[in-house]
Amino acid sequence: MSDDLSLGERVKRARVSRGLTQEQLAERAEVSVDLIRKLEQEVRHTASMSSLTRIARAVDKDVPQLLGQTSGIEPRVDEEAVGVLAIRDELTSLSYFPGLADEEVFNDEPPTVEGLRAALAHAESVRQHGSFAQLGAMLPGLMAEARAAVRESSGDDRSAAHGLLSEVIQIASTMLAALGRPDIGYIGLIRAQEAAEESGDELLQAMNVSALSWVFFKQGRLADAETAALRKAAQLEPDFVRGSAESLAVWGILMLRAAGAAVRNKHVERSEEHMSLARAAAARLGRDHNICATPFGPTNAAIAAVNAAVESERFEYALELVKTVPGNGWISPTFKARHLLDVAIAHSELNQDDAATARLLAAERIAPEWMRYHTLSRQTVRELVERARRKQTPLLRLADRLHIEL
Repeated sequence: MSDDLSLGERVKRARVSRGLTQEQLAERAEVSVDLIRKLEQEVRHTASMSSLTRIARAVDKDVPQLLGQTSGIEPRVDEEAVGVLAIRDELTSLSYFPGLADEEVFNDEPPTVEGLRAALAHAESVRQHGSFAQLGAMLPGLMAEARAAVRESSGDDRSAAHGLLSEVIQIASTMLAALGRPDIGYIGLIRAQEAAEESGDELLQAMNVSALSWVFFKQGRLADAETAALRKAAQLEPDFVRGSAESLAVWGILMLRAAGAAVRNKHVERSEEHMSLARAAAARLGRDHNICATPFGPTNAAIAAVNAAVESERFEYALELVKTVPGNGWISPTFKARHLLDVAIAHSELNQDDAATARLLAAERIAPEWMRYHTLSRQTVRELVERARRKQTPLLRLADRLHIEL
């Protein structure tokens, strides 16, 4: 499809090429005919990510293809600047391929487990702020150091080094998925899980499955995303009364992954069942936790409920749920920015454009680089700009900072 086509034109061309009427496409995608009509007539310039995912799958395309990978909406990724190619090369190194591995030489002193743990904590902090360029510069070297630590250590230190290697590969894999390379992210998560199994850390293995569920979501494989999370959650079976807080938090994260996949796959009641269980776990914990740079607790459970309401297009209900989000809780900057984006979408869909703009600007202040690379944030800004009766200077400046072509 041509890069200068609008979303509505892409939807129409894909529909016509498959001999579908608007009604047939709507039925196949499980969306309203009104949405298809408004997109094709360019009354609407975007839709919820769950609707876009279903439309894309109904015409046998990926979401980025439907949006136009080089369009003004889809972010242009400078792969060298954010380290994508270097991370890819490290994740697909010859050292992993059976029969081709060579004895690697680490020229410096082998890193210690303590030193790696400190470096990983810094990388997780950078990840939570959505600073892709800084993270991309760190990860290849950190992965190489972790592999060297595994080779050079023994006993408990070797198990710990395997765990650290797993965590850094998980970070690299999810970063690549966020930047539009989920296939390589999937390969990386296989590596991460192999290392986690060597470490013997069951909770780390579960967090890799949580990351896998998210990668499946990025690929539009919503049923697989839900199934993976639920299977691992069933294996954990945490004790709500005497179990560890960490185990319950990881279980809750998996249930939120399942809920998010289910609601995007039009299984709203099932999503609410998963969400209810996650919120029960959060209430049992009583405070917010940070597990492998992923928050879980009352705050994240509350913002996940807002997200589910937005994805199921219950926008007024979403704004009611915003009032239940703890004001003094903790979530990472990128999770906070994502929540503000959900609130902005709800306001936008209710034609409350000033409120939507305020939330988008707040999200940008928190995680500016994340905003530039997040397709849905760019879509929302584009939608607001294109339908504005008068040009809103702050909104236009935001679109310019995000490099959105208007």
